[in-house]
Amino acid sequence: MPQVEDRSADGVPPEATGTRSVLSAAVLSTLGIGVQGVSRLAYTVLIGRAFGTEALGHASTLLSLSIFAALLWPTAAGNTVSRFIALALHRRVSDAQLIRVFSLSMLVSSAILAVSAVPVALLLGNGLTTAVLAAWLVAGYGAYAFCRGVQLGYHRAGRVALWDSIGSVVSLGLLVVVCLGGVGDVVLLPLALGYTVFALACRPRGNGFATADDLSEADGDGRQEALRFASWNVVAGLTTNGLLQLAMIAAQVYGPGTAAGVYAAAFTLATPASMLGQAVSQIIIPAFAHRSGQVSLRQRGPVLLLVAFTAVFAAVFGALAALAPLYLPLFYPAEAAEAVPLLRVLIVGVFVFTVALIPSALLLSAGRSKAVALTSVAGFVVGVAVMVGSGPVLGVQAGTVGFVTGSGLNLVALLVLGFRAPVGASPGDVDQTSRRATAQ
Repeated sequence: MPQVEDRSADGVPPEATGTRSVLSAAVLSTLGIGVQGVSRLAYTVLIGRAFGTEALGHASTLLSLSIFAALLWPTAAGNTVSRFIALALHRRVSDAQLIRVFSLSMLVSSAILAVSAVPVALLLGNGLTTAVLAAWLVAGYGAYAFCRGVQLGYHRAGRVALWDSIGSVVSLGLLVVVCLGGVGDVVLLPLALGYTVFALACRPRGNGFATADDLSEADGDGRQEALRFASWNVVAGLTTNGLLQLAMIAAQVYGPGTAAGVYAAAFTLATPASMLGQAVSQIIIPAFAHRSGQVSLRQRGPVLLLVAFTAVFAAVFGALAALAPLYLPLFYPAEAAEAVPLLRVLIVGVFVFTVALIPSALLLSAGRSKAVALTSVAGFVVGVAVMVGSGPVLGVQAGTVGFVTGSGLNLVALLVLGFRAPVGASPGDVDQTSRRATAQ
């Protein structure tokens, strides 16, 4: 007798946690975020060709600012709902309260971050129009990161890939119009609009289950656990992904003008590759969420995932470094000669950063956001200290050196934490919601 797939009221599969399902979802997620990466690369190439090296530096810096700002809450909120939505599907309970709480927090935080982005953009040498559009970009990217996490929590990687593609087409199409019109002050508008389109199309609507969820409990335990998980996820995001974005911002600070533009040419070619790890990690969190504290790098499944993806990343990043002199001039002919050595060092850092995302995601799926955050703090602090201390001497390279140093420390710390995680027992900081899910 054929097995009928169990689905919730709106057609969402309750879980997709088999190896084949995880790999399939990872491919779709990587496809979607890959489209975004290629789109962002094409975006910056068009800006550099149409408006020059200095404009390229300013645009890349503001893109990094938007990603860094989202780490202060929207991205963490997206990772959190991704995990807890997957738990709700597994337990067949409503996620209405979860979505209500985190949607409101995302909107409030995005508004605050957007307003704060205006003076920062002005201090980095941009005009008022560009600063206002930078605020929209910050809000739009934050909403995009949150809604992407929501859809992946429902195991809708295909839908994410579709709207990633549509948003990219909208952004690039409008940017071509801006470039042809020679309106350099509004180059951020198409990208901000593309992220907004994705967020509106992928906004959360609930899983359709009628059973009350944990966030509505009288003691508020479920809400507190989810918010605690998200808060530690903010720290974890800042101490890992934040270093990469600070590298570009540091280049604008220590080498404003043409030097920052040359660095941006290398940076925009290195960062799309880092999205490979982000795409995979966003799939791992909801896929392994139902296993609670039982995820350890001493288990065969997680180790195989880590080894397999590390091998793939090594091949990809090795090829990118070796072939840099061939492809970089195709994108940035004016900056190529100076940008190749910058790109190669950046690729080393991005490879280390990307590999670290896998053990981090496995630990986050088990609810160990606090442990991930605390183990990453040292690497972040050291990385920022290296950026600040070496900036006057190394100039734009200071950001890269700090990024490589901090990412290396983070990777070592996460691997140690993953191998020390107990097998078959929940660690101390696994939330109560996860324990209830495991019990059921």
